[in-house]
Amino acid sequence: MNKRLILNADDFGLTAGINYGILDAYLQHSISSISLIVNAPHSQEAIELMKHYQIHCVGIHVNITLGYPISKIQDIPSLVDESGCFHKSDWWETHQANVDELILEFDSQIALFEKLTGQKPGHINYHHQYDFYKHYPALAKHLFTTYQLPMRLEREEEGYSYEYALNQAYFMQPELSKFKSYLTTDLIEMPCHVGFVNQEIMKISQLNMERMRDYALVTSKEFQKVYQDLGYQLVGWDTVMKK
Repeated sequence: MNKRLILNADDFGLTAGINYGILDAYLQHSISSISLIVNAPHSQEAIELMKHYQIHCVGIHVNITLGYPISKIQDIPSLVDESGCFHKSDWWETHQANVDELILEFDSQIALFEKLTGQKPGHINYHHQYDFYKHYPALAKHLFTTYQLPMRLEREEEGYSYEYALNQAYFMQPELSKFKSYLTTDLIEMPCHVGFVNQEIMKISQLNMERMRDYALVTSKEFQKVYQDLGYQLVGWDTVMKK
């Protein structure tokens, strides 16, 4: 089997510009997987695009650091602030949440994904880079046993029943020359943040203009030639095999 590279576009549903940037990259066959946020401002628009274009390579991008939860606020008090919004990403670095509440919200978002899209998520990952599975191993164990889906992991985890796809955070860098050094194993996932920038993303995220850079990179022939010349095939999470 060829070496495999998953280019996964995160944040589907966050803004209209991100939705259409991801769609455009998908239609150009420049990305191989997409992660949907179900509780974002433009989630419904993203789902309509999925259905219209019959896009099936979509997993869930569980979000508990932006906006409002799916679960009832009274059921997850440790996850939200006094206004009922999720704690911001930096809160998690110095605080501890209730793991049962975390599991409830992860489950609620996955259930909503299935209800709204009519399909199971193709994979599981989460929004922002805080390592939930390191700090809440019971959450990781629950996801492994309950859903039996391939997942983005920071390391190989005991109890995970799929091949481990090395998570390489290459994108948002200006030099294509550095790309080769990230292609180190036979199965790699590279998350990217593809999108068209508009005023909405400028207001809600510090990660904005870099999304256009990621879009330009993944859709460039030069970028595609680099990984193809090294023997990598662009694949989705559906090629990740059970052990």
